[in-house]
Amino acid sequence: MESSLFEGFCTGGEILTKHADRWRKISFGVPVFDRLTGGGISCRGIFELAGDPGSGKTQIALKLALTAQSEVPDSSVVYICTEHMFPSSRLLQMEAEFKRQYPYDDTVQAHNFADHILVEHVRCVPTLIACLFDRLPKLLEKTKISVLIIDSITSPFVEEKNYILRAETFRSIVYRLQHLQEHHNFATFVTNQVRAVINSATLDDQRIVPALGLAWSTLVHTRLQLFRKMNSNERRCCVVFGPSLPPKLGYYEINESGPVDAR
Repeated sequence: MESSLFEGFCTGGEILTKHADRWRKISFGVPVFDRLTGGGISCRGIFELAGDPGSGKTQIALKLALTAQSEVPDSSVVYICTEHMFPSSRLLQMEAEFKRQYPYDDTVQAHNFADHILVEHVRCVPTLIACLFDRLPKLLEKTKISVLIIDSITSPFVEEKNYILRAETFRSIVYRLQHLQEHHNFATFVTNQVRAVINSATLDDQRIVPALGLAWSTLVHTRLQLFRKMNSNERRCCVVFGPSLPPKLGYYEINESGPVDAR
């Protein structure tokens, strides 16, 4: 008979010290996002950032990829692109600005952040499944990662018309990622596109909602949504839901270093 994995009851305070890696959060490196999320992205569950085109989703992901390497020593970041080529030139610009912020930190200055971001390009569901179910587990056996980034989760599923099969695929992916998180203690961060939904009864009351519908949203642990202001560099971020997060709003901008608090 297999021994039980149940470790016995412990207090809420003991959990934080007994399993520090399991419940740690990875900072965004952007104060407004850390305030909204209570310190960053948890190493359990799927963290989603949905938003308008041009709202800065990819740039927030790049900043996270830099910050995570400082937060978790000797770690790498896995970055899966599904919509466009990986923005290497922008990453190098942001890395240079990141190092300028810490001129006296020898560890930051000596670290080559770009070389520890492991990029994979996928364009369809079978390739994404192969990446997450086959290549990623093999990588985790020999490489410590702090964050898995999928930018974006939407694109491979755009042409999928069998919504029952699509929902089953969502569940399989999330179950697999949660299993890997349990063994390797990394955060999972995905970006998502948005869609305009119009009230079918009145043909008005347009709302902007994250893509992929209810089947996907029920599997997401925490969701933030970004909104872009026309003719302005200021963007808005709001907490849609999270198990321990109250509804909040924050404002940010994009500059040479990436996302920063709005002035």
